[in-house]
Amino acid sequence: MGGTRVKIQLLGPVRVLQGDEQIDIPTAGRRAVLGLLGLASGRPVSRAELIDALWHDDPPHTAVNVIQTHVKHLRKVLEPDRPNRAPSVLLPSVGDGYTLRTQGCDLDVTAFRAGVGAALEARERGDLARAVELFDSALGLWRADAPLSDVPALAAHPAALAFVEERSAALAAKGETLLAAGAADEAVTIFEQLAHARPFDESALTLLIRGYESAGRRADAVTGYHRIRRRLADELGIGPGPELAAAYQAILANEHPATEPSRSRRRHLPATLPGDVADFIGRRNELERLDAVLLGPGGTAVPVAVVSGTAGVGKTALALHWSHLARTRFPDGQLYVDLRGYDPQQPLSGTDALARLMSALGMPAHEIPTEPDDRVTRYRTELSGRRILIVLDNASSVDQVRPLLPGTGSCAVLVTSRDTLGELVARHGARRLDLDLLPMDDSLQLLRTLIGDRVDREPGVGEALAALCVGLPLALRVAAELAATLRTTPLPHLVSELTDSRRRLGMLDSVGSSVSAVFSWSYHHLPAAAARVFRLLGLQLGPHISVCAAASLACRTTDEARTALTLLTRAHLVHLVGPDRYGMHDLLRAYATELAHDDITPAVRDGARQRLLDHYLHTAHAASEVLDHRDPALLPTPADGVALPAAPDPEAALAWFTAEHQALLNAVHTAPDAHVGHLARAVSTYLELRGHWADWVEVQRAALDAAHRLGDRPGIAMAHRELGRAKARIGRYAAAGELLSRAAALFAELGDPLGEAHCHNNLTLVFERQGEFPRALQEATLALAKYRTAGSRAGEARALNNMGWCNTRLGNYEEAVRCCESALARQRETGDRGGESATLDTLGFVHHHVGRYAQAIGCFERAREISRECGDRYNEACLLDHLGDSALAAGSPATAAEAWRTARDSFLELGHTAAADQLDDKLAALPPPRNF
Repeated sequence: MGGTRVKIQLLGPVRVLQGDEQIDIPTAGRRAVLGLLGLASGRPVSRAELIDALWHDDPPHTAVNVIQTHVKHLRKVLEPDRPNRAPSVLLPSVGDGYTLRTQGCDLDVTAFRAGVGAALEARERGDLARAVELFDSALGLWRADAPLSDVPALAAHPAALAFVEERSAALAAKGETLLAAGAADEAVTIFEQLAHARPFDESALTLLIRGYESAGRRADAVTGYHRIRRRLADELGIGPGPELAAAYQAILANEHPATEPSRSRRRHLPATLPGDVADFIGRRNELERLDAVLLGPGGTAVPVAVVSGTAGVGKTALALHWSHLARTRFPDGQLYVDLRGYDPQQPLSGTDALARLMSALGMPAHEIPTEPDDRVTRYRTELSGRRILIVLDNASSVDQVRPLLPGTGSCAVLVTSRDTLGELVARHGARRLDLDLLPMDDSLQLLRTLIGDRVDREPGVGEALAALCVGLPLALRVAAELAATLRTTPLPHLVSELTDSRRRLGMLDSVGSSVSAVFSWSYHHLPAAAARVFRLLGLQLGPHISVCAAASLACRTTDEARTALTLLTRAHLVHLVGPDRYGMHDLLRAYATELAHDDITPAVRDGARQRLLDHYLHTAHAASEVLDHRDPALLPTPADGVALPAAPDPEAALAWFTAEHQALLNAVHTAPDAHVGHLARAVSTYLELRGHWADWVEVQRAALDAAHRLGDRPGIAMAHRELGRAKARIGRYAAAGELLSRAAALFAELGDPLGEAHCHNNLTLVFERQGEFPRALQEATLALAKYRTAGSRAGEARALNNMGWCNTRLGNYEEAVRCCESALARQRETGDRGGESATLDTLGFVHHHVGRYAQAIGCFERAREISRECGDRYNEACLLDHLGDSALAAGSPATAAEAWRTARDSFLELGHTAAADQLDDKLAALPPPRNF
């Protein structure tokens, strides 16, 4: 190796190369010393600075000797041919410290700064193409988002942070150069990365807003500004600064761009990858193989890589780490979905996964097809011609994966599975990468990174701990966390404890079964109350669980449950996913489920399941009553020990439903038949309001089946009615009409005039949507008579509003006004705020069509205030749309424009892009403002 210049790479994991051979720097301490000297760019660094960086306020008494030893070994690495006792050329002593002479080696930090400087000079000369090339070359030196990424102790060191800032500045400068060169879409991709990494950096956020505007994505610019404004207000209590505010005002001032942005430019850029894995170690060959499969020469076939291996071997970690390294190669976005293939409750089907991926692509829930084949077709159409990475994590079968494969070779698919998925390889050309256990050297390195110098203090102890973990990364991390928690316990004692079979802490014979033993290390150190909660979490129904739901499972108070969950979080057996909400890794979930079945009696399990179902039923019913004016319902009395949250406001009710969406669907499908109808009805309001109409259909089908099994005639009638309503929402009017007519006949047989009335009121919508206005008016009139028979003032009001709407559609405006005014009186009497808003909307529509625009505007404004109070943002946006129509007709285009812009922003945030596009068309058709 004599005469070969040494290469030192610090922009990522620390690497030293002699020619093409990488030289190992085995300890984090030596990498830290080399990194600090390299980041100093030739400036001497004193021993005191090095000691402070490595140990902060608690250096060992041997700190100076340790630093000297690190430098001695580094000199051997950097100058292997230096004679003994000859002075070091590359790493000489200077005063009481050392310096790294950058002119004697190839240092990437020096090359990066030189490259950025050259790029800036080229941009100053106006050579934008050359500037972009130079920026790419300089930024390509980075192998991670931060320097010294395998030395986590230096992540917050000023020298490292300064280089992170320099990288961000270089990215921003490249983006601005691309904007100047007319490559706005590429610039936006960079600005989105910067804004994601620096969510409170107003300079980065301003660049993103301006980038969207330059790319013709004005809707994204407006939506992005309001999202940023709320984040600053909610989390920092401040408003946008002058630079950011000026960027937004510039967008508003440019109300009529010369060209309307194309549909393709409005495409949502998904970025749903979870965060990269901290302290990623090894797997260099595997990363290179993924590069070869997924980043190789393009073709018409979809490149698919399958990472398979045993539980806990690091499949997800490898997939995410590679995905983050390669994300810039997929400028149209990255999609991620956890298929939960080994979930003990319910794996995610290919059809449900399609819905999640399509939602991530920007499609609102009501636009996602309900039929599986239609979903596949629409999904592949959305991906056509786009360069997107799709990561399908935790697949258990080819059937889960096959519907999610795109139809275009421009995309790439990365799948992880414990199964080999041989059919995917044989029939779809996937390339399989079998992930093996970590070798001993990498296992030790991971333990050193996680635990520190304790690994090397006693000979052989680190190797013994690594051997117990058999190279399983998950086991290594759990063992390291246990060692960190028991900091005062000597490692030899801990190793002995982990091999003690009497405490069920020894490693089991096979790798596949060792995972539960690893988890048992933390589990058996829990207090009894926390351990009981962990066991019962194996019975949970959703991907995560609230404190109240956990309290119901365990028959404990919410404070006791919160304390137990906090202890479980510290033990890394659960993790916090939101305020008072906790999740579990799927392997931990499987382990908890095993404990729930092995260590809990059937009677205790059944009681816990019943309490959990009662919690979901009664909480959902209370939240639904807040969102909509409902008839009283006779629910089963909750079991003793069920925890119920305080009565929510509309916003909190919607947030709870959103968080518990999957758990509630699972509850409907797993509950005893006597609970299914109640649960289905409790979730219907939310599913209707949020546009999850396919789920609404499914839960009502389940309710109908359960009612038939029970022979519950009122339940059968109710399920027919609710299923008919859901079918009407998805446009299946013929089926809806049949179901609602059958329900009305069943309620008549039962002598239930209120049930009949609801059915006829729902049939009004079915016929109105089909343009049969006389028939719709007949149904509304019949509903009114039935409501009067039943003595339902709230129902009378809803029927009167429907009669008013039908009369409006028939041109009977004065009769429509009479009906609406009668409806309003009853709604204000009964406190039906949602109904009042709907009737004011109808009344405003009538006034608009007879030319009473001021009165129409007044109705829409009052209705909007009510919708805002109820948290119904969708209807609030609809009312703003109507208000804008009346304002324009009244001769106030500025007021119309303001209303439409606000409505458009709301529709975009809610995912209703079609409605937003219609408002963009209205805004584009407005006459330009007059200048005086």
